[in-house]
Amino acid sequence: MARKRAKRVKSSVEYASPEESRELAKRIGATRLFAKYERSFTAASGLPLTIRPLGTFRMPATGHKRENPFCALVSTSRKGCLACLLAQTDLEKGNSAKARTTRCFAGLHDSLVPIKMGRRIIAYLQTGQVAIGDLDASSFDHAHSELILRGIDLDSRTARTAYLRSVSLEREAYQGFLKMLEIFAESLGVAANALQISKAEKTGNPAATKAIRHIRQNFERAISLAEISKVAGASCRHFSKVFKEETGHTFVDYLTRTRVESAKKRISETSDRISEIAFACGFESIAQFNRAFKSVSGESPSSYRLTANS
Repeated sequence: MARKRAKRVKSSVEYASPEESRELAKRIGATRLFAKYERSFTAASGLPLTIRPLGTFRMPATGHKRENPFCALVSTSRKGCLACLLAQTDLEKGNSAKARTTRCFAGLHDSLVPIKMGRRIIAYLQTGQVAIGDLDASSFDHAHSELILRGIDLDSRTARTAYLRSVSLEREAYQGFLKMLEIFAESLGVAANALQISKAEKTGNPAATKAIRHIRQNFERAISLAEISKVAGASCRHFSKVFKEETGHTFVDYLTRTRVESAKKRISETSDRISEIAFACGFESIAQFNRAFKSVSGESPSSYRLTANS
C-alpha cells in the first residue's frame, strides 16, 4: 500500500530584509521607550538586554554594563569568539515567531524574542548569558573542559572567577523574564510602525510631500490613486514610482497604515464600537478593517483593545 506523503505546512512567518532590520533596530534602540524598558529589565533581572537585527553576525551584549564577565573573557580569544558567534547564528535559525533559547558549550543560556511589525519579524530582543540553576565548582569544571576541548586558551583561575560571577536564575524565573520581554516586544512593534510613518513624512520630494499631507488630512474618506496623483501633479504611474522610492511604501500601504494608526488611537482612548471606528477611519467594511488591522498590528482590533485597557 502506497504511503501518503505528509503535506508540508507553509510557514506564516515573514521577515524584514537585513537592511530594513538594521535600520529599524537602530531607530528603535534610540527611542526613549526602549531605554525605559532596558533599564527596567536589567534592574529586575540583572541581565543584559539588546536589540539584535536579523542576520547579525556579532557578539551579543559587548560593552553592555550587564555583560557576563565570563562571556567577555571568552570573546577575547579568537577561537572563543568564533564558538560564541556560531552559537548565536544557531539561535537565530529556525522558523519561529516565538521566543527561543539556546544553551552554549559553557552551559549558559541565551534567548531571542522577536519584535514583529504586523506579520513580519523585524528584529529581536536578546538577553541571556545566564546560568539556569545553581553555579558551583562542578559547573565551572564542565565549562573549563569544554574550553580545553575547543582549544580556547584562558587562565584557569581568571576564567573560574569570571564564570562564578555569572547571573544564575531558576528556570521559572527566567521564563517569567522572557514573558516580560514578549510584552516589551509587542509595544516596540507598535512603535516601529509609527517610526515608519514618521520616516515617510520626512521626504524632501515635493510630490510625495503633497501626497502625504493630502492623505493625513483626508484618510477618513475614500482616496483613489487618480486623486492623489493629481494632487501630487504627476501621472499615476510616475507618482506610484516616486512615492515608493521616497517613502518606502506604496500609496495604498501608507494610506492603510495611517488609517490603522488612527484607529488604534481611538480604540485605546474611546469606548466607541469597533465598527464605528472602522468606518470613521475610512475603511469600507469590517472585514477590510480587520484584515488591515491585523496585517499592520499583528492582532485583531478587539485583542488590541483588551491589551490597551489592561
